[in-house]
Amino acid sequence: MKIKWIVNCKTRVFGVCLATLMACAMFMAAPVSNGQAVVVTAPPEVPTIGYFQAQLTPYGQWVGVPGVGTAWVPNDANTPGWRPYMNAGRWEYTDAGWYWQSDYPWGDIAFHYGRWINNPYTGGRWAWVPAYDWAPSWVAWREGGAGMAWAPLPWGVEFRPGLGLFWHGGLVVEGGVGVDFGLGFDAFVCVGLDHFWGGDYGRFAFDSFHSREFFEHSRFHAGYRMEGGHLRAEGLGRDHIASITHHEVVEHKATEMRRAEASHNIARRTTEHKELAHTPAGRETTRKPATPGHATPGHATVRPATPGHTTPERATPGHATGAAAHATPSHGATTATAAHTTPSHGATTATAAHATPSHGATTKGTASHAAKPASGSKPASSSSEKKPE
Repeated sequence: MKIKWIVNCKTRVFGVCLATLMACAMFMAAPVSNGQAVVVTAPPEVPTIGYFQAQLTPYGQWVGVPGVGTAWVPNDANTPGWRPYMNAGRWEYTDAGWYWQSDYPWGDIAFHYGRWINNPYTGGRWAWVPAYDWAPSWVAWREGGAGMAWAPLPWGVEFRPGLGLFWHGGLVVEGGVGVDFGLGFDAFVCVGLDHFWGGDYGRFAFDSFHSREFFEHSRFHAGYRMEGGHLRAEGLGRDHIASITHHEVVEHKATEMRRAEASHNIARRTTEHKELAHTPAGRETTRKPATPGHATPGHATVRPATPGHTTPERATPGHATGAAAHATPSHGATTATAAHTTPSHGATTATAAHATPSHGATTKGTASHAAKPASGSKPASSSSEKKPE
């Protein structure tokens, strides 16, 4: 009896210890709030400014930009001639349109969300401005002669879920004329038709002289259309790209590419910077809609902004308007009837018929609050100039 009693006691003690260990493990793995941390193994379904700042800070600098809010300057942008969608990446075609596959550890964020600007407040360097709607890429296109070009959409281009792109308050319609998003020739990465595939575009990009010449004899394409309520990054069109580059265009699944890129980059970032494995939780983990021009309670340093809308904030050139750690999210999408932002969830996966490329774009309708031309639409020219081959 004594032996049986001892065995039962040991069994109970073992069970209590096991239950305690399991509870501790569940507690450590579960998301927590009130300023504690969550273990980051995948991107959030709806990103937040806190997530963006935590993941990008090790790879660049946050600055304040009047009328926009906080912007992130990647360390790579300090290299003369660097620009978005040129180095360390390539184009792939998906069922949601043209996808920029980046080799940068932060590429899953800065090339699929937000906008890019280049102005005196960013030190003449390209800087990324947070927004919260995902797309395979956010660029405009040009085509002409024996070349093609693309440039990051500027801050003045607004996306409204279910409706499309807006410029100066008007809906952008492919097939018209009169809209170029204020992008100058030096905002574009211009390459010959024989250098579209394979990436490494910095080696083949036109120099300033030939980029200007190409620009003046090319046609603008906004490169987007709505399909089934989703925005499709059509670019110059699948069939047309295949025709002018004499190269087969293979279609991939956007959701699979997005998942693979994000998972790979998070693993890479947390390996390079151990602290990124635990991202602060709390107020920043919940995305709350904000009215452009009005600060969110508790974050009065930098006012929230929406692409296409400027805020009344002013600052001295070269000086940040607020610390990144106290930035308010600049929510990147608004509804057609209200100033409040509406989150967009996930990637578009609708499969489209192959589109015939259209020439130019126009806006449709008039808005009561037109946005100012986007800052950084005409960045400094590359100092490492290339001639077309």
